[in-house]
Amino acid sequence: METKRFDEHRSLEIISTMIANTSAHIDRNSGKHFLLWGYTTVIVSVFEYFAQLYIGNIQLALWAWFLIPIVGSIGTIMLNRNTEARPKSYVDRSISAVWSVFGLSWGLMFIAALVYGANILFLTVVLMGMGTVITGKICQHKVLTASGKAAIILSLIFPAQRLLLREYGTALRDSGFEHMEALVYSEIIIFAVIFFVMMVIPGHILTKRANRQQNA
Repeated sequence: METKRFDEHRSLEIISTMIANTSAHIDRNSGKHFLLWGYTTVIVSVFEYFAQLYIGNIQLALWAWFLIPIVGSIGTIMLNRNTEARPKSYVDRSISAVWSVFGLSWGLMFIAALVYGANILFLTVVLMGMGTVITGKICQHKVLTASGKAAIILSLIFPAQRLLLREYGTALRDSGFEHMEALVYSEIIIFAVIFFVMMVIPGHILTKRANRQQNA
């Protein structure tokens, strides 16, 4: 009987250790991936804002958006290659499946936005916010859940801004408002700020926590 209790206790210890190791691994990897995609998106967005304001050929400037999936994908491959080899847990596979589906969905939405003229910035924030919330729920990380929900709520700024521009844009132009273009393109800066909140800040928090656990 005592042997059985010892085996059960030992099994619980092993399971607890595996869960702790998986959580720490997810903290490190999720933090790095969120920082990679977050900073890439913020930097490219800020560049796009000023490029569209000051470069005469806007169509040429728009090609810079493709740097986000290119840099993000290459960086992800490099991060995964440098990650220590370990058996993938159910949580790892779940998170991978979530972002694979959301990545494919974003690609389809991007094509739809080009064809139908939908607001791709709004759609991107909503979709990535949903992915962040789901990741936070799976990993039981409140910071990811909160940042994802915040991004989804903040995405309402995009339709509100377009509504205001449609209602008052003509009046502003007629009144001689000098910064109309900056106001129109300000949604790109809003996009950058939301991604900073949704990915960069949580990425730093997760990375710092993982380093603290590793050094403990």
